Amino acid sequence: MGPLKNTLLKKRSQNNLSRAVWLKPAADVRSVLLVTNNEDKTAKKLLEEQFPKSKIHHLYLREIKEDRSVGFYYTVHKSDFNLTGNLKNDKLKNLEKFNYDLLLDLSQNSELLDYFIKKSDAACKIGNFGSKKADSYDLMVNFGSKNSESIMNAIKQLNTLTKNEQI
Repeated sequence: MGPLKNTLLKKRSQNNLSRAVWLKPAADVRSVLLVTNNEDKTAKKLLEEQFPKSKIHHLYLREIKEDRSVGFYYTVHKSDFNLTGNLKNDKLKNLEKFNYDLLLDLSQNSELLDYFIKKSDAACKIGNFGSKKADSYDLMVNFGSKNSESIMNAIKQLNTLTKNEQI
């Protein structure tokens, strides 16, 4: 992407300060957005097992201009944004408007994915401890070397923090 497009994209993805943060027990989570750099069906399947009552959506980067994603899979490419940083892809516009209970960011170094993480009104955003995008998250967890390990660490922390919610 060009420098002007990058600058405008960053400007459009400013954090939403009016967002309310809620930690829900895993059993109460009904919608999850998994964000990764590449398609990871194993990670999505693990989330479906851990959150059986939830709709699991998966957002990742694609190499080609044409969007061939179907169902709860979403892909993003630099061509999905116009020169001023506005989103052009209708499927991604719908994703942007969806209110998730949980957003789990396993991505690294992608301004395109960061746009959706910052724009999301998810009730709880979980990211990697020590990430440079710390201001985008509500909860930071030490992720493992594999996505499956990272997911289990995030779920463990979520369960620990919501264990005594009904005192």
